[in-house]
Order: sequence, then structure tokens, then C-alpha cells
Amino acid sequence: MNAADQLLSLEELASRVSQGLRARGLIGAQADARVSAAPDARTVRYYTTLGLLDRPGIEDRKAVYGPRHLLQLLAIKALQAADLPLAEIQQRLYGRSDGELEALIEAIANSQTEEPEPPSALSMREFTLAPGLRLLVEEGFAAPSDLTQLEELFRSAIAAPRKAPRGAGGKK
Repeated sequence: MNAADQLLSLEELASRVSQGLRARGLIGAQADARVSAAPDARTVRYYTTLGLLDRPGIEDRKAVYGPRHLLQLLAIKALQAADLPLAEIQQRLYGRSDGELEALIEAIANSQTEEPEPPSALSMREFTLAPGLRLLVEEGFAAPSDLTQLEELFRSAIAAPRKAPRGAGGKK
């Protein structure tokens, strides 16, 4: 099967997400009645606008979605089932690979059948390193033996706010 065979319309994507949620026992798992179990077209567009979902491809002037979009939507809805707000979901999903998304979805689905609480893999610990500097660490995080790459990421992360243009609330 080639990549073109895996392209879905918006309606097909929403249907496949519903099927995936149902298969994992996540339909109706949302504690908040305002949160729809399965996304409709408007919700998919909203998630794209928020940056939770990658922008779709365009084919013959129509939006087309692929396997990654399906994983992203399943992960969003699974995290909503774990009672997380969209802002936290956005942080947790940022930069995740397809394999990480799959593992996250399955961990949440398994936790829904085993226990009412979200899985420990979703737990975060927060450390205040200095005034204005906090570090969030997911439970189960294992630091690499060579900390050079981690140090480079840390340096670029703390340098980023200084490079960012001043926005609302900032004074110039």
C-alpha cells in the first residue's frame, strides 16, 4: 500500500478516529460532558488552528489527512479521556514521534480498563531550578548516559525566551 492509499478526507478521518477510540474503549471515557468523544470536522479544524494537529496536505484543492493525523487525534482524545485540558495536551504531544503517540494511546487505553486514574507514564514532576525557571520531568524519564545533547537542549531552551519578540504584557 502506498502513501496515497492512506490519505483520508476529513469525514473519513473523523470516522477512523471514532473507530479507533471505540476499539480501545475510549468512547464515553471523557469525564467532562462538554468534551466530545469523537471529533467532528469543526473540531479537527480547531485542533489544527491550535497546533495540536499537523496541517493537512492538499490534493485537488481538498484537505487530505494521513496516518500521523489519525495518531495525533487519537492521542488528543485519549488525553482528554484522562481529563487533561488542551493546553497541557499540546505540551505533552509536542515533538512526539508516531511510535511515542502509539505508546501513549495504548497506555491510556489500558489504564481506562485497569484503573480510573491516568497511567503513571503521564505523571509529571516539577522542579524549580531558579526563580522563573521550572523543569517538568515525566515519570519514567531516563537521562542519557552522555548528557551533552541534553545540556545543549537545556541551553537553547533557556536562551529562547530572551530571543522571543516581546508580545502582550511585555514592555519595550
